Amino acid sequence: MLKLYQFPISHYCEKARWALELKELPYRKVNLLPGPHAKTAKKVAGNSRLPILQHDKRTVQGSAEIITYLDKNFSRRSLTPEDPVEQNLAEAWESYADREIGPQVRLLSYNTLLDHRDIIIPMMTQDCPWYSGIMMKASYPKVSVAMRNLMKINDQSVEQARQQLSVALDNIAETLGDREFLVGDTFTRADLSVAALLAPLIMPQGYGVDWPEKMPQPLAGQIDNFQDRLGWVGHIYDHFR
Repeated sequence: MLKLYQFPISHYCEKARWALELKELPYRKVNLLPGPHAKTAKKVAGNSRLPILQHDKRTVQGSAEIITYLDKNFSRRSLTPEDPVEQNLAEAWESYADREIGPQVRLLSYNTLLDHRDIIIPMMTQDCPWYSGIMMKASYPKVSVAMRNLMKINDQSVEQARQQLSVALDNIAETLGDREFLVGDTFTRADLSVAALLAPLIMPQGYGVDWPEKMPQPLAGQIDNFQDRLGWVGHIYDHFR
């Protein structure tokens, strides 16, 4: 049995969910709460980073590592190109997304959402045990401060994240041109990774979390400024998720 330790809200965990479901692999989700998750994650894998995949007696930590493991052990619907050049390019795009897109989307999102506990707590506790909401409401003031400190959220970092995301979206658009995929002529881990890590900006169905009806400001305005370059993400979700 495959078991995925995750946050439903996390776009890095979405990468792993997407790969598992694309390969039609049955798995069990173990949904954890931010903060208390660390004890469980360290017991399973040695540090607190999610997602973590358990398969029999093997443990794989990190979304990129999980995709690699799944491709090596489950041949159905490989996400890694066979051609060495395309493989290196797909993995380079994934690494770029992990560095230059994922943290920036996370920082912009939490900068706003941490001020809206009525929105963020249900998203954090979705599909967790019934008492999770009570626990999170009680600990939220400390959790919120800890998350802001951990991500180094401030006016300067928010503006830097916005600029980095704009550059990344320009790079994606330039690479794609009139093409459907970032690498070669099939859907690969490059497309999955970039789309998954940008997904909170379009709030797609199938992601695994109940989105709010609309995002509050200033996040909503920041997303609006990116909309002209997010159509490809919606296309990828509509056709491959």
